Amino acid sequence: MKRTLLAVLALGMMAAVHAEQPDKVLMTIDGKPIMASEFMYIYEKNNQEAASDPKSMDEYLDLFTRFKLKVAEAEADRLDTAKSFNEELNGYRAQAVEKYLRDEQAIDSLVRLSYYRMAHLRRAAHIAVRCGEDAGDSLRQAAEARIQDLRRRAVSGKEDFYALAEKYSEDPNKEANGSELGWIIPFRYIYSFEDAVYGAPVGGISEVFHSPYGLHIALVEEEIETEEVHAAHIMKMTPKGDENKEVEAKRAIDSLYQVVMKGADFDETALRNSDDKGSAVRGGDLGWFTRGVMIPPFEKTAFALQPGETSEPLHSDYGWHIIRVYDRRKTEPLDSMYTAIRRKVERDDRMEEAHKSFVRKTRQEYALPQSMSDEEVMAYADAHLEEKYPELHNLVREYHDGILLFDISVDRVWDSASKDTAGLIRYFEEHRDAYKWDEPRFKGFVIYARDKKTAKRAETIAKTVPADSVAKTIRERMNNDSITIVRVERGLWKKGQNPAVDKFGLKSKVKDYQPDKEFPVVVAVGKKIANPESYTDERGKVVTDYQDQLEQAWVEELRKKHTVVLNEEVWQQLKAGR
Repeated sequence: MKRTLLAVLALGMMAAVHAEQPDKVLMTIDGKPIMASEFMYIYEKNNQEAASDPKSMDEYLDLFTRFKLKVAEAEADRLDTAKSFNEELNGYRAQAVEKYLRDEQAIDSLVRLSYYRMAHLRRAAHIAVRCGEDAGDSLRQAAEARIQDLRRRAVSGKEDFYALAEKYSEDPNKEANGSELGWIIPFRYIYSFEDAVYGAPVGGISEVFHSPYGLHIALVEEEIETEEVHAAHIMKMTPKGDENKEVEAKRAIDSLYQVVMKGADFDETALRNSDDKGSAVRGGDLGWFTRGVMIPPFEKTAFALQPGETSEPLHSDYGWHIIRVYDRRKTEPLDSMYTAIRRKVERDDRMEEAHKSFVRKTRQEYALPQSMSDEEVMAYADAHLEEKYPELHNLVREYHDGILLFDISVDRVWDSASKDTAGLIRYFEEHRDAYKWDEPRFKGFVIYARDKKTAKRAETIAKTVPADSVAKTIRERMNNDSITIVRVERGLWKKGQNPAVDKFGLKSKVKDYQPDKEFPVVVAVGKKIANPESYTDERGKVVTDYQDQLEQAWVEELRKKHTVVLNEEVWQQLKAGR
């Protein structure tokens, strides 16, 4: 309920504000000014269809005045000083200001840069010098000196990059991969690797860059336009070191290759024979993938095939494969990928670049001293957002007033009405004619039992025990935790709401009524009534109507308690401007 109310009151972040002319005081409440722009902000968002009707403005002015009176009363009660209020308001504001504390232009640039890199893959090799993030200054300085020396030697051209890597690189994977990093795929490598590799020319050597492992330089070996293939495979796994299994797998894959080449359905063959169970259930389908995703021999073969072609058996560290390529494609246009790439950017380390850009621009905008930390700059920007963005000012004020409105309405009207039993009884008795029905209802209980004896016993309880205790008494006396022999429903039903009530309570003719097989005996205990006997028979409507009465009385009380002064000249100008 609260969220719904706030959604109505918090009318959106991009409301039009009449900035073409100076803002004026529309009214005061107890001397506190309320500006014309605030009224128009709310009115235009809630009355788009009626905006051309001056009468609508008159009607809405009354609603707006009531709203502001309730807020004034809440402030008079100091509800805006409560810890819970401020925590809630700060929470809403934190969500609202997030978009203002970022450099949208920088983020857009990062998205476009990331797209370009995704469309132009680069392959690289590197040299690493170990230097953990917890290394002391002396170790870090020594590592920095070593990697800079290696870079100078490599850039000079007098020494081969790969020879330097083989001799000096401290990459723990050097034995398996040599100096190769493979294809640098954006968002899959850490950003420092990606940025360094794309920051150097093809054939060139990057500047020194950092990773959690240490310090690095990279040689950019080549750049290609990104392409994806849609492929499937049939696989026979081979445990390492088991020559007999290797021979068996080779024999099996050769046999399957012959079967496929003779016209057997590839999907069906993969489903029945592939050891890669994850893809086998899809007919061997591996989906779309680009370079750098699959193991090298598999990738090399797949990208050498044209759509519709099938490879001969090839071997990898995991076993034997037959690959079929279904299709190939280039990178999709940016427009179709922009949203997905932006989500990745916003979750990635590269967002630090956008953060730095925002801090830099904020320093320049407000002429802040360099002695202020980035955190202090961000706090300064946050503190001045409402001054800079009128739409945010309006939104936060809406949240502020909306929370107060809700809290005081709960206390003065909603809870008061629902808990005031005497008041509800009195209101119902005074307004009985407003709650007449157009058809009778059955009021009471419906009992569903396993047999007649059980039904009779439950019926006796329903007739002799206070109504509020019937269900509990039947549950405790007749059922237990493991066995239920009788069910009971309490309610107020009109015809058509419950077939059992129609037949046994309202005594209507019900065609083809079939009781539950587990509880075949049905008994209705209660009576048919033409109109509600008490407010509880129409509690929802009575409570709502009683709340309306209490609110009307409360508003009249507020009008007497608080002084409202309307600036008639400004009001007429607003209406004339419509």
